[in-house]
Amino acid sequence: MIFNLRPTIFHKQDSSTSIRRLDIQFLAYMLLFIFFLSGESAQAESKKNYLQIQRSLATENDDLTVTSIGGLLFDNNAGSHVDLSYLESDANGKGLTLDVGGSYVFRWDVSFFVGIGVALGYNWDNDDYIASYYPEAGAVYEVTKRFGLTVSGKRYFNLYDKPENIVKLGLLFTY
Repeated sequence: MIFNLRPTIFHKQDSSTSIRRLDIQFLAYMLLFIFFLSGESAQAESKKNYLQIQRSLATENDDLTVTSIGGLLFDNNAGSHVDLSYLESDANGKGLTLDVGGSYVFRWDVSFFVGIGVALGYNWDNDDYIASYYPEAGAVYEVTKRFGLTVSGKRYFNLYDKPENIVKLGLLFTY
């Protein structure tokens, strides 16, 4: 078959090309997951708008700290967010990004979401532009009608030299 000729026709990929290919495959699988599950809803509710303030802390493996403020919208089983994020890293300096993302939301007492997003910005310590993407998973818990808590995990790709993992804790205010 022609597919058996692939190793002889194309050159061998190096490790960074292989990692990029896996990142693109993961992103494609996430988009398909959201697309195919978008017709199902765990709980039909009206729109919920939130103002969110989140912060992550540096760990032993990743020195990246992210502080963000923005908006979060849940509309039935679809979610979207827009955040202004301040990045601070000992190795890579300070920067500012605009994060935009979409997600699939499982609406219960504690709402869970899985999604993807992009971050575009500028790192003024390195005098360089930032363009990255990330998968995201998290949960939202409404303590009262006007106040809630959120936790989310992200894995930034193409942010700096290596993928960065962060866990953000935050406050939600309904408006």
